[in-house]
Amino acid sequence: MAREELLTVRVDPALKEKIRDLEREKLETTSGIVREALLEYVQKETGLEEIKKIIAKKFAAGKISFEETVRLLGYEEARKIAFFVETVKKSLKEGLK
Repeated sequence: MAREELLTVRVDPALKEKIRDLEREKLETTSGIVREALLEYVQKETGLEEIKKIIAKKFAAGKISFEETVRLLGYEEARKIAFFVETVKKSLKEGLK
């Protein structure tokens, strides 16, 4: 097993007190509570990025509309994807001339 590394973070006093309350309730260390929270956050964010990639591929392939992409990801994210897809299409057309 790889050796764990130390990570130092600053938190406001109110959050620190909530963590201490959890320590008492769960009979867990601060490190254990924070480690679990960070792991859940990273897994959630990683999963969201994978979902965005799938939706972007479906939009680029014409399988879902811009409106559906907006509904799933929000306007700003959909706009970025649409811009990227349009830029790639233009580049391919120019390259094939």
